[in-house]
Amino acid sequence: MSDSGIEILLSSDSDYEELTAEIFYNGKFIALLNQDDGVENLKIEFPAVGLDENMVLRKIDLTILEQGLELAKKKIRG
Repeated sequence: MSDSGIEILLSSDSDYEELTAEIFYNGKFIALLNQDDGVENLKIEFPAVGLDENMVLRKIDLTILEQGLELAKKKIRG
């Protein structure tokens, strides 16, 4: 985890054709980027309803989300 508390995990999830980037803040899941439509057309997904609420963040400072998205985009694009 970085000093900012943001962590990006790349994974090859069987639900997706291409690589995904999971975004965590202080150990809690906040969003996922997928590149199934290409690296120039990334899609963002937020935690589904029904997940363990202790494992996700549903409210986060916009600046932190933006930082997480930028880090995830850089990492998924290589």
